[in-house]
Amino acid sequence: MRINVCLDTSSISQGAEETIPAMKAAIAAKNLNAEVGITGSWGFCWMEPTATVRTAAGTRTVLYANVTADRVEEFLQKVVVEGRDMPELALGVVEGNATPEIALLSEHEFMKGQIRRVMANTGKIDPENIDHYIAHEGMRASARHSKWTPKQSSRRCWTAALVAARRWIPGWTQVGLPAQRDNVAALPGVQRRRRRPGRLGEPRLDGGRSASHRRRHAHCRPGCQRRRGYIYIRYEYPLAFARMQKAVEQARAKGLLGADILGTGKSFDIVVFLGAGSYVCGEETGLINSIDGYRGMPRIKPPFPAQAGLWNKPTNVNNVESYANAPMIMRNGAAWWSS
Repeated sequence: MRINVCLDTSSISQGAEETIPAMKAAIAAKNLNAEVGITGSWGFCWMEPTATVRTAAGTRTVLYANVTADRVEEFLQKVVVEGRDMPELALGVVEGNATPEIALLSEHEFMKGQIRRVMANTGKIDPENIDHYIAHEGMRASARHSKWTPKQSSRRCWTAALVAARRWIPGWTQVGLPAQRDNVAALPGVQRRRRRPGRLGEPRLDGGRSASHRRRHAHCRPGCQRRRGYIYIRYEYPLAFARMQKAVEQARAKGLLGADILGTGKSFDIVVFLGAGSYVCGEETGLINSIDGYRGMPRIKPPFPAQAGLWNKPTNVNNVESYANAPMIMRNGAAWWSS
């Protein structure tokens, strides 16, 4: 049996760091046939710590809420020893059959209408283990993408954006939108920088997705022919920073970052930068100033970052969520993403 406890900023504030050792100690003391792991949040921040229980056969998974340290003994007795559900704490059945006492998680009021794509793995994988990510098709798009030219990579993403915008925004036109991409890609003989604002610093935003953020960052390299990227995380969120550093280190160890990635002859690396804590650094030029070593305050434009950004080099600045869609576009195509 596998028990995964959510461990992120919100769950830590509600006792998850006490629940996990209490659960491991109780399992060891009773010699129970169960393993305890960690995962990112399902989104039920007000009901943390949450935990999923997957049967030994792997046929059924139930999500429970409010699994605090003082409830561990009762929880393990009912769920592991007796093999029963605990309806009073259950949020829903993630996999397998529902019961009269526990409905499917997809029918929960909070989950209704949600289609999780960027957040598909949250609550399911260990955010500190890249092998979990790879096992969930984490690098499938990369193998295909590595053979594309910069123009092919850029064209697919922009096609997806244009089709979606025309479909959902009445009267929309693409005038001016490709400017940043073209400004960066069209500058020959210069070192280009790729950076993303520190919105990873928002609570739970990196819950279980460090490896995927790193991979999506790498997907953007060919489109602007760059060799280095910066992930900016605010000082207030040490857990996100530590997990992102670990994800980058694990990717380097597997040859997914650095020189000659997987023997393709292409090179790309990532620097995880810890900001000083200024909210205004969510603005791109303020963020650039922060990495440059100056006070994190916005600059006057022009010049725009795509012309003169970090260290006065052409710099492409984007939010995490924008790049988080890139692997899905590469894997499934523009028409699927914009549907």
